Amino acid sequence: MGRVAGDVMQTDVRTVGVETTLAELDRAFLEERVSGFPVVQDGRMVGLVSRSDVVRQLGVEQSVAETISDYYRDVGGIRIDPPETIDAIARQVGARIEKLRVKDVMVHDLITVTPTDSLQEVAQILVEHRIHRLPVVEAGRLLGILTSLDLVRLLAEGHVKPG
Repeated sequence: MGRVAGDVMQTDVRTVGVETTLAELDRAFLEERVSGFPVVQDGRMVGLVSRSDVVRQLGVEQSVAETISDYYRDVGGIRIDPPETIDAIARQVGARIEKLRVKDVMVHDLITVTPTDSLQEVAQILVEHRIHRLPVVEAGRLLGILTSLDLVRLLAEGHVKPG
């Protein structure tokens, strides 16, 4: 039998909690030099959060700000709101962003593998879903993580054979 996820997964996995602020999350991305984290609550994996999830949410917040700002324009496109209104909108959006937590931006629909799934199954899931990391989970508990880079490294080092 070939290698399985449990043989090669990273077991020293940094996680974040659902109440982590976006500022704390950004610091964690920088400190750990990763682009995503499993989200754990009460010892169970409840989601995944990545930089792209944060960027997507910030795009939503920008869209909200633009909608509010557009309300203050007349049909001719001439701005009729004073600078104080623009500042107030900016403060409101800033306050909304400060209140956001990991639970507000994380992916809830988890795609995971078990420790006994083959590396081929892992690779197929990564490709089919166009994702870069797969949590290795058993009975809801996070055991480790496998990334697309891990599989490429195994291939490059000759630990797995292509095809």
